[in-house]
Amino acid sequence: MKLALLSDPNTENGQAAINALLQSLIGVNKRSPLRVGYIASQPDPHREFYQQAQHMYQTLGAELSVYLELEGGFSQQSVERLLNCDAIHLSGGDTYRFLKGLKNRKLLPVLRQYAINGGGLIGISAGAMIMTPSIASASLCGDINHCGLDDLSALNLVDFMFAPHIDQAQLRSDQFQQQLAVFKQQLCLCPDDASLLFITGKVEQLGVCQWHLL
Repeated sequence: MKLALLSDPNTENGQAAINALLQSLIGVNKRSPLRVGYIASQPDPHREFYQQAQHMYQTLGAELSVYLELEGGFSQQSVERLLNCDAIHLSGGDTYRFLKGLKNRKLLPVLRQYAINGGGLIGISAGAMIMTPSIASASLCGDINHCGLDDLSALNLVDFMFAPHIDQAQLRSDQFQQQLAVFKQQLCLCPDDASLLFITGKVEQLGVCQWHLL
């Protein structure tokens, strides 16, 4: 599988992880430029975040050309176009709402098979948490389960959990350490300027992450 998990795509190590994943696909797929699809975590009526991502991928020599929304604007045709892309970008946003939308559209097994078959998955913040066994770690970065989602199980493509946007002040906080103690599974605490890359069959860390129960 080819996976990138990161907090912020606008940092040096965020860009490096995305670029490395795209480069790994060039030898596999002869298409140029590579095509990337985008799944919105929640409605983006003016396509503001999508257009920002389009510009980023253009600078990396790839084409972001398929947009999928999970709520009002959902289209099965977009799903089919998405699965024909070389990589799929899982956007940031409300992690609970994102997972609920994917479950409602029965897309978790579809995306899991896509990754197993060699398609690249790029997860940004909420999107990165979606790639792990559970999004329970979303509480560590301030997400609140407003949508009443009961089942927090996600794609389970890696054997650890992921918490984005973690800074040194949080790590020094007694309250945060108490929250952390609840987690009995390996957990990556990823700051904005770090990322994880899974291409060679093992996790490569770009930048400095902290690990809980490593």
